[in-house]
Amino acid sequence: MRLRDRIFQAVFARLFVYNILFEDSEVDERFFELESDSSVLCISGAGCGVAGMLSRNPRTIDAVDINPHHLALAALKVEGARGRLPYRTFRALLGEGRVDDPRGCLTQLTAELPPWMQRHWRRHAGRFRHNLYEQGLTSRMVRLLRGQTGIDADWLRSLIGQPIDARRKTIDETIGPALRSPLARAITRSPLQLLALGVNYQQCERLQDEFGTSLAEFFLEHVKRLAETDLATNWFAWYFVTGGFAPEGSEGLPPYLRADRFARSREAETRVRFHRGSLFDRLAVAGPSTWSHYSLLDAPDWLDRDSERRLLQEIRRTGREGAIVLHRSVEDGCLFDRHHEGRHFERLSPESSLASALDRTRQYRHVWLHRLASR
Repeated sequence: MRLRDRIFQAVFARLFVYNILFEDSEVDERFFELESDSSVLCISGAGCGVAGMLSRNPRTIDAVDINPHHLALAALKVEGARGRLPYRTFRALLGEGRVDDPRGCLTQLTAELPPWMQRHWRRHAGRFRHNLYEQGLTSRMVRLLRGQTGIDADWLRSLIGQPIDARRKTIDETIGPALRSPLARAITRSPLQLLALGVNYQQCERLQDEFGTSLAEFFLEHVKRLAETDLATNWFAWYFVTGGFAPEGSEGLPPYLRADRFARSREAETRVRFHRGSLFDRLAVAGPSTWSHYSLLDAPDWLDRDSERRLLQEIRRTGREGAIVLHRSVEDGCLFDRHHEGRHFERLSPESSLASALDRTRQYRHVWLHRLASR
């Protein structure tokens, strides 16, 4: 990893950036096919996906992240999904981002978590006093854009009844001027903006190579792609436009927050372990045939070529026969094709194509699924 990416990672690891997972955990649930004997290694991010896995009751989940803010939030979502609070309180805390007594709720939720997580939430209980989803670098960036453009829930509802072309035109007219302004272009070139987007220099270069545009133009096109989905139930669109989730029904919630998943998750016997550190730290201390499933988010996009090769070697060493590997990428190429180690994996092509098409984030070119076929 180059020096500037090492510096980026060191700074990123200390800041509260995300409060939701920017990967479609419902797509992951559909194609990951967890069973009661599954053992998962995953990067936690903000934890929506980790909490969502409980409804499938895998045997173990090892959640790893370099960012303690994200890992602590993931643990909170997991404990909430386990039924430590009544569903109504759980949904208020993590669906609406606020409760009247955040300290009391968090004390109850963190009772069985590691001491450092308990201390973390004693310090940061105030994040739930007003709205968790207004906290963090990403939320602040998006809130600034909402203030400049005037978009809100009513604006989003007005898009729902429009044809796709009309939606894209409305977005271009409403949001385009703000993102094309000299100020926006300057901001999107700054390291702070890369941090807010969770895009390191390596991934930023891949974005520019693939799309041939600035980050501002990429972001505008991303919003237009979001508008091509079912906006009534796309929680990423609601989050972007309103700073929260759709108030009507449960389809517009991340799966772990839905009542049916809550009913299943609270019965789960899954052992969840939280590891503060890098993915490679966790892989290095694991023995052969440790995990049946790997959920890597878009982490491979952060890696240089040597680290990609090392990642495949470690998955091959630690994976069970037939282990499933899921990751996302902003580029058209795939690390499994670039390295000799990739020959030990079988691409699940139909599943990858369908998962990519269904992913609500519209942020990635591909959702890749591979199976460990040989050692």
